[in-house]
Amino acid sequence: MAKVIEVLNPDVYANGDPAQCGLPLAAYAELRRSAPCYRETINDPVLLPWSWVITRYDDVMAIDRDHKRFSSEYGVTLRAADFTRRDQGGLPTMMQMDGEDHVRNRRIVSRGFTPAVVRSLDRRYREMSKTILDQVAGRSDIDFSADVASELPLQAICDLIGVPQEDRHDFHVWANTFANVTDPETSPSPEAVVHAAMSMWNLGVELGHKRRAEPQDDLWSKVVAAQEAEQLNEDELKAMMLIMASGGDETTRNAMNHGLWALIHNPDQMKLLRDDPDGTIDNAVEEILRYSSPVISVTRVALQDVELHDQTIQTGDRVALIYPSANYDDTVFTEPERFDITRNPNPHLSFGTGPHVCLGAAVARLEIKAMFLELIDRTTNITPTAPPAYARDSFLHSVKRLPITITWN
Repeated sequence: MAKVIEVLNPDVYANGDPAQCGLPLAAYAELRRSAPCYRETINDPVLLPWSWVITRYDDVMAIDRDHKRFSSEYGVTLRAADFTRRDQGGLPTMMQMDGEDHVRNRRIVSRGFTPAVVRSLDRRYREMSKTILDQVAGRSDIDFSADVASELPLQAICDLIGVPQEDRHDFHVWANTFANVTDPETSPSPEAVVHAAMSMWNLGVELGHKRRAEPQDDLWSKVVAAQEAEQLNEDELKAMMLIMASGGDETTRNAMNHGLWALIHNPDQMKLLRDDPDGTIDNAVEEILRYSSPVISVTRVALQDVELHDQTIQTGDRVALIYPSANYDDTVFTEPERFDITRNPNPHLSFGTGPHVCLGAAVARLEIKAMFLELIDRTTNITPTAPPAYARDSFLHSVKRLPITITWN
């Protein structure tokens, strides 16, 4: 394919078209049609020099599930300096593990996401959403991203883990710094990224000391108990805090931001939600997740030569799975560029699939549901005052600012 198409360049997303949720949908469609296994050169000093790009739904799903031929152990991002890679002096999280180590770490964390735990969070997240909206009620102009969407995921994950209130602001800053390393606003220097990662590691250790002395009814007490039983070593404990921060804070916030933007710019869909919130909210959450695709790409490394669409992915090559392209694949989704909260079925891949499917998916759904139910109940009109400011990143689909005007009930 002679034509150069870029979907891994962070500038593509920083300059994304808000009418298309900030995503390069035409480029995705061209790759799915003409080059579904495409070798892209990446010209960014923070990222690796190239990767295979996988864009079709069936291929993304198949590779995501195939941990025997495609490994997570060499990192799941395109970052050249990766603090989750042991061979670079980092500490792998369970996202960067395969096989028994992954199963063991995942089993421990899953204790905090049992169906009973998730059911118990529903009312709690509604109350948290009310409190957050109480703090901005009466103000006509707010930054939805900073004032609302950032708060619920932050408070929710910190409550779940057991992060003290006095550490939560720093926790949020560290999570943002580590999550968007190619954006100079959130990650101003390599030193800032190092500081964020080490601060997360140290928080895990410090909180571990406290929970050994005084166990609580939170996830970190369960993690520490597993360490005491020699199911985890200290490096795994540190890394666990890092994955909890980036997974629990960033993706849900961005789904909310993109979801509100989509509802504002599709007034017929906003009306459907306002007219029958209880009957439409569950489908609306799934469409928000599909349409927003909070994670742009995750990577795997080939463990053997693989032939795919007349291309040879060689052993050691990195492949980037493009989740939003899969979520907009018109062989799976009818009129995928249309935001439709009645879409059903909606088999999106926003949480991944296979062994590494997101453990916190049910919690993220609850948070999005709680906030939008409270928001539409308290408002009569929401309008933007400026387009969203997107992060310069090809890993997470982040919104830095979303200024809006609200008419309250």
